[in-house]
Amino acid sequence: MRRRRMIGLTWAFLLVALSLGPTAPPARAATEVAAKIDPALLALMQAHPLSLLPVIVEMQPPAPPFSAAANVDSANAALDLLRLNGTPVAGLSLIDAAAGFANAAGIDAISLIPTVAYIYYDKTVAPASETESTSAALALDPLPTPPPPLPTPVPVPTVTAAPTLLPTPTPTPTVAPTPAPTVAPTPVPTPAPTLAPTPTPTPTPVPTPAATVAPTPAPTLAPTATPTPSPTAAPSATPSPVSQASTASPDPATSGTVAVYPSEVKADQLWSQGTTGRGVTVAVLDSGVAADPDLVSPANRILASVNFADQRLVADPGGHGTHVAGIIAGNGTRSAGEFVGVAPEANIVDVRVLSSHGSGRISSVIRGIEWVLANRVTYNIRVINLSFGAPPPTSYRTDPLSAAVEIAWRRGLVVVAAAGNTGPARDTVASPGIDPYVITVGAADDRGTASPRDDTLAAFSSWGTADSNAKPDLVAPGRRIISIRVQGSALDSLFPDRVVVAHNGSTYLRLSGTSMATPVVAGAAALVLQGRPSLTPDQVKALLVGTTQPFGQDTGASLPDPAMAGAGLLDALAAAQGPTPSTGTTGLLGMTPALGGVSEGPALAAANRSLRPANTFARAIFRVLYRSPMRWKDPNLGGIAWGSLTWDSIAWDSIAWDNYDWDSIAWDSIAWDSIAWDSIAWDSIAWDSIAWDSIAWDAFKPD
Repeated sequence: MRRRRMIGLTWAFLLVALSLGPTAPPARAATEVAAKIDPALLALMQAHPLSLLPVIVEMQPPAPPFSAAANVDSANAALDLLRLNGTPVAGLSLIDAAAGFANAAGIDAISLIPTVAYIYYDKTVAPASETESTSAALALDPLPTPPPPLPTPVPVPTVTAAPTLLPTPTPTPTVAPTPAPTVAPTPVPTPAPTLAPTPTPTPTPVPTPAATVAPTPAPTLAPTATPTPSPTAAPSATPSPVSQASTASPDPATSGTVAVYPSEVKADQLWSQGTTGRGVTVAVLDSGVAADPDLVSPANRILASVNFADQRLVADPGGHGTHVAGIIAGNGTRSAGEFVGVAPEANIVDVRVLSSHGSGRISSVIRGIEWVLANRVTYNIRVINLSFGAPPPTSYRTDPLSAAVEIAWRRGLVVVAAAGNTGPARDTVASPGIDPYVITVGAADDRGTASPRDDTLAAFSSWGTADSNAKPDLVAPGRRIISIRVQGSALDSLFPDRVVVAHNGSTYLRLSGTSMATPVVAGAAALVLQGRPSLTPDQVKALLVGTTQPFGQDTGASLPDPAMAGAGLLDALAAAQGPTPSTGTTGLLGMTPALGGVSEGPALAAANRSLRPANTFARAIFRVLYRSPMRWKDPNLGGIAWGSLTWDSIAWDSIAWDNYDWDSIAWDSIAWDSIAWDSIAWDSIAWDSIAWDSIAWDAFKPD
């Protein structure tokens, strides 16, 4: 009875939708209608027909003429469908979609709407610092219970510009910021892995940047032991390394050991040339970033902080995101230069997408990426770090997270993603690392030395994809990596044996995983972009992947398959000094000298050539490409005279996407103004009422 009523309401909505305007571009008669429901979601619908399941509803691209915010209209239409047939949560205007919950009957009803393109399973994402057994549990994504309450207000699109810079230098303008979990031994609440029914965070987080895009941190490579903290809302006490000591038992095997990973990837050689990442901002999508002296002293380099997960009472209740940020941009203030990140003067924006329990959903990550796109100019964001992963679908082509990172990539953001920790088995790379466009990072074990000759591939490092794409692209140190410790955080409380003591008595935390290898590469990307800010993401990838160094020569071991380590071990120095690669759209290989007056040499091959984007990307980009020249790989594919087709007559489907010459597009000249970024507010559902599944911080076992 309930199912009949839902279907009746859906058809009523359909009649209204059809009366408002045209639907998608015309479909080719010979093309079969593809299934609209994610196979993983179908399996859950059959197993749990009455349960509310987390879904992402994507709409078909609108037909011309396009409105000023066509993607917002599509996202609101998807929200309306979820409101009729389930529970809406958030609009995802980046991919013309919305996230929410629906049972089997509701999902079936939504799939009947012609303007619906696809219904995805909104999978759980979790940090890539876990064991094989945990990854297996991750694939068994528990159902959301209890169901979230129905929201009352209707989401209102706010097509506003990027947030205005405020003069106050507060580093963490989140809903309930407590940006002082470091330095002083003030107790920090330890997040318990239970749901707390607290109010929803502010629907549209507006960051309060702490500094300009190009701050002026101290130019020294190894900051002094007792710097004077800047007058910010960061630590409330003067840095006192000894006061950081706790009842935890430091690891004697690593106490006082200088972090070697910057030296192994040769980042320290760039510091001596003045290349430290200054002025380049990296967006850390993770569990939050705490205002540690290594990031906010002597100048605050956390420019903004927003939240798309559950409510947080402290900046980083998990401790994972701060550890990642320290690998990217920690300057060693607390340890007197003993533990320094790869780009010690780079800036950070904190985009929280993982909950207090150590997990999130694809939809929260997409929403975070959308915010980054909306604010990339304000904060000069050039790199996105994704140290987490979701169970991969059969192909990246049917992965909404892959589509989101592809849009970010084409908008000029270098996306660096973790491969995952389910190795050494083949085809185990997690999403969005499966996407062929992004830079996917595996983990190497540096054995605690600065020489790569004794390195090995970390046993947990994932490799290979179902699409047979060569992943990872490269590897970086990812085992026993020392970085910022958030005292009292979940990871700090769970692993007291991984606390590392510096020579001056300050304490850090040691973690392992491709989560730790990924920010090493993100920091290297910031170094490259400092010297050559005009490089495109494809060019940065070509430099990082095309200039790697060999490793493990002295171990006498060889990998069962060379693809397990990608192109090799990161070499930041070679990447920063390599000749500028071609953009790939002209066919001419660039020979521009790079940093340090390097002489011209053989140009690197262009990256990301002859690739086909994800389906959701292709649909979302329709209105951006509309009326641009159409170029085809095979002008007679399938007996169709492709050259005679126009944007108004073509069926914009998988056949066209396979044959379209994506390499012919000059992405930096595309008119992106037909997409309104960061334009839909979260609905009124309290995120704490949604079960974020059973993945907890205590899953961090690799060491």
